[in-house]
Amino acid sequence: MNKSCKHNGIRYDPRIKLLQVLIIGILAFTLTGKKYEVLLFLSVFVYGMISGIYKICFKFLVLYVVLFMVAEISPLFISTTIHYFILRFVTLTFAAVNMSRTSDVSEVLASLQNMKIPYYLNIPLAVILRFFPTLKHDFICIRQGIKTRGIDISFLGFLKHPFKIYEMMLIPMLMRMLCTASELSASVETRGLGVSCKKTSYTEVKFRMLDMLLLVIMMVFYITIIIMKIKNI
Repeated sequence: MNKSCKHNGIRYDPRIKLLQVLIIGILAFTLTGKKYEVLLFLSVFVYGMISGIYKICFKFLVLYVVLFMVAEISPLFISTTIHYFILRFVTLTFAAVNMSRTSDVSEVLASLQNMKIPYYLNIPLAVILRFFPTLKHDFICIRQGIKTRGIDISFLGFLKHPFKIYEMMLIPMLMRMLCTASELSASVETRGLGVSCKKTSYTEVKFRMLDMLLLVIMMVFYITIIIMKIKNI
């Protein structure tokens, strides 16, 4: 997690990123229309560029453009599925990646602690932020293990033996997910995060003028999108 927080962009308050994830999670599945889904994606793209995750931003941009073009030339059922599910999920994932890649867990916990957020909400969030990077590492290890057994796990190999590869990937991944969740939960508890007392943090998080500016711009943008939808502009 610490390694992933090294970036060349502007370091702004993690609460803004968390708020963006929550807003995108709501608006992405409530606002219908291609125009609005594109605007939501672009808002995450801009804040991702501000954070300095340039490669990730352009990867998501390419993925979004390709999926959008496929949706435009596909039959109605496939087009609807891509627009109303896949593209919206891509936007939400993009916002979550922006937060997890550019914010340390200690920063998030310290900022939420400053807002007097209860720890029964902070602890699950801390576990989630630690969980997905670990899950990605486990997935890579499982793939390498399957390769050493001489099994083709490329796209063509998956087409030849879909159920076999599915089984060999799914079962180890489920077991690792259970173990990882237990280990992370135990780690959080052993650090005393579950104790209901006043805590101090080595990480100092302050809400600066730059954070206020970014927050105001983000909120004005999303409120404008909502007004456009209400007035059907």
